[in-house]
Amino acid sequence: MPDVPILRQAWNLYKQGRFATALELLEPKIFQHREDPAFFRVLGLCCLRLGDWKGGETYLQRSRQLDDVMHRDTVAGLMAVAARRRDYSEAVKLGLEILDRDPKDQAAKKALARLRTALSAPEGAPGPDKDTLGQWLPRYRRSNPALRRWAVRVAAGLVIAAALTGGVWWGLSLVKAAPLPVETRKGPDPGAFPLNPADAVQTGTGFAVTLTPDEVRQGWERAQKAFQDYHDSRARYEINRLLLSNATAIIKERARSLIPYLHDPDFARPEDSSTYQEVRTSPVLYEGCTVRWSGVIANLVAGDKKITFDLLLGYQNGQVVEGIVPVELGFAALLKNSQVVEVLGRVVIRDGQWLIQGTSLRDVGYRAP
Repeated sequence: MPDVPILRQAWNLYKQGRFATALELLEPKIFQHREDPAFFRVLGLCCLRLGDWKGGETYLQRSRQLDDVMHRDTVAGLMAVAARRRDYSEAVKLGLEILDRDPKDQAAKKALARLRTALSAPEGAPGPDKDTLGQWLPRYRRSNPALRRWAVRVAAGLVIAAALTGGVWWGLSLVKAAPLPVETRKGPDPGAFPLNPADAVQTGTGFAVTLTPDEVRQGWERAQKAFQDYHDSRARYEINRLLLSNATAIIKERARSLIPYLHDPDFARPEDSSTYQEVRTSPVLYEGCTVRWSGVIANLVAGDKKITFDLLLGYQNGQVVEGIVPVELGFAALLKNSQVVEVLGRVVIRDGQWLIQGTSLRDVGYRAP
């Protein structure tokens, strides 16, 4: 739908209950829309619906800063956030703000009634649950359970009828047919591994890693298996090891051809994170590999196209800094020095120095100076 503005697309996805799809559409465009309060409002509401309350609050606060008059949905989202952390006074204040604008707002009236109950409840009593908070947010179209059950029954009936009709043929074909192959992940043609061991390695010196022909073969097999198992960071490590080794040019080219098919690090797709000690010891072996590290932000610099800061690893847990790692973000985020964050990204080597190119970030809190 290229003729429809991105914000309208995302809002339509929200109303359909497709919150993750809306986030995937919006997040890559944050820098282009960094001054648009409506953009951050939709982004924040989608985060809340997906249970990312920290991220949702960050985006809604950004929308609040940019908007001359806070949008009703921004107020409602922040009201839900305040209630979830049991800051009922702030939540009531926001609910009253909605009613001041529209005394007939039924959602705000129900929210205030629930908040007054929470305020009068004894300390330690449970606050509003997820379903209650969700009722305060802009509505979306839910699927019809009755219609879904009916569709499932019809589909089941069709399957049974098809099975009865073709039972004999199916039984005979099951006996004769060979097992179906497991579908492989799309990637480059790996080609046949050289049968002659001399074709697997080259002579010479100056290689960072020296391997035997069997070790080259095993490394390539590990890279392919990791790729098929969606352990892309592990696959990239094996690829790097081959590229730095005495493997022959044809094997290195096959290994290099796999790199464009590796996916970006994503919180929704767990990856094996390399440790700080591993990366520090041999950065070139871990170039492009995934890291997921927590620490405290220092030396924050926010530019027009990127954000840079130093991540003080381990400082959030004590006085000792395990390491200081430069981080670069290519997306907008509301950050401050002394903020504790969890950074997901990949190792990048630039001008002989290594850094982390962040792809996602989670706010954990703040550390007192």
